[in-house]
Amino acid sequence: MIVDEQSNFAHRNLSAAKESLKAMGCTEQNILLRHAPRVYNVTLVTQFFAEYTDVDAVIILMEPDNSPEYEAVLSGLTKLQIAWNMPITIGDCTAASEAIEMVAMQNEMEAAAPEHLSSDRKQVN
Repeated sequence: MIVDEQSNFAHRNLSAAKESLKAMGCTEQNILLRHAPRVYNVTLVTQFFAEYTDVDAVIILMEPDNSPEYEAVLSGLTKLQIAWNMPITIGDCTAASEAIEMVAMQNEMEAAAPEHLSSDRKQVN
């Protein structure tokens, strides 16, 4: 995801993030790019990803800072990760490899989960 308010940062990191994803096995058609107009829209756009797509993770190309808006986004994204069982990463192009690692861990843990777990717990999103 690109935050238009931070488009310079995002575009400096976009190519490297895409190349990182492809190097780790993602195909071009499985990389969806969406825009959030402002930092405070990031949480809602991420929820749209969870509700209306079949993505395994969301990568937000956004420069971290200590602003109240950023702190609010972090809080909202943490809640979404838990509610939707979907990894979300924020940062520069290295956020792509972090997302892949989280998805791999999620898949590994799901495969190793005891069969007695209800399917609702295994398939949240």
